[in-house]
Amino acid sequence: MAHINYNEFIANKLIKQGYANTVANRVTLELIKVDSALSPLVERWLDGDEADFESHGYSILGLMKSRSMTYPAALLTIDWLIKEPEAAKKSLEKGIK
Repeated sequence: MAHINYNEFIANKLIKQGYANTVANRVTLELIKVDSALSPLVERWLDGDEADFESHGYSILGLMKSRSMTYPAALLTIDWLIKEPEAAKKSLEKGIK
């Protein structure tokens, strides 16, 4: 059985969801560096579960619905809100997708 590392596993899942290879690799690097509060959600997503999480008035599932984000994109947006709340909120208020 071929050995696959954690990063490859994440990238392959992203590619299967329609991400281009280069984007999948970049998103993989971001997903493995999320805030410790979000790490369990990355694990659950890898197992097929899209759990919600809220920060600064935004939630993962809410961003997916209102901004048509993928789960990984919404999760990384929440991570940004946790790490840089002022900059992230300004961008969200301007309407990033």
